[in-house]
Amino acid sequence: MFTDAIRAAEDEHEIYSLVTEYVEGVRFSNPLSILPPSVIELPLNGAADVKLRVAMLVIELDTASRQLDDRACGTIKEALHIFAAAATRLDLLAMPPGTSVSEAFREAA
Repeated sequence: MFTDAIRAAEDEHEIYSLVTEYVEGVRFSNPLSILPPSVIELPLNGAADVKLRVAMLVIELDTASRQLDDRACGTIKEALHIFAAAATRLDLLAMPPGTSVSEAFREAA
């Protein structure tokens, strides 16, 4: 649900609002969350911050996977999916009009 809404977002504000809503839900529903405080800290501070949180979640997923912690892996995968969708959508919105997706990612490589 969150990822679909993020992918359809028309602007950065909408993306940040959706990710903030997700983070607030995680914080409210589980104060002893598996997710590290640095990932669920608010406010979000731009696209670079979202990308940093994706990187942190990848590390957390690797750690949980090595420990065979299926519960943690599920929670981290969900967060990673949402933050990665947000990072990708922010990148797409930052592209100059008329730029194709493949062209933009080829230039970034």
